[in-house]
Amino acid sequence: MSKKQKRTYHIDTLMTKDEYERITLKADMYGIKKSQYMRNVSLAYPLPPCRADQKALQELVRTHADINRLGGLFKLWLTKDQKALGSKGYNSIDQLVDHIEDTSKKILEISEKLL
Repeated sequence: MSKKQKRTYHIDTLMTKDEYERITLKADMYGIKKSQYMRNVSLAYPLPPCRADQKALQELVRTHADINRLGGLFKLWLTKDQKALGSKGYNSIDQLVDHIEDTSKKILEISEKLL
């Protein structure tokens, strides 16, 4: 459909509260109006990129950067570069390993959101 065509026809649809809420939620996820969502779905027009997926991807990228930083710190500890680590001892390395494990779990949780 051409963008210049004026939309003048209207369809009323009865639905349950649950159906209305689901349509509203999905339209919000795509950042479009409910009417545009219904038109795109019913006519098999492509939907814009899902905002929820974009947010999850951004979170995944940030978490990936965190795990890279933690991996770098762990590598410094393994090479026993005391100048780079400063006064960090064995207890802080245990905490570092715990943090790496927690971050890995977070990456898994975010990845599951995208599937």
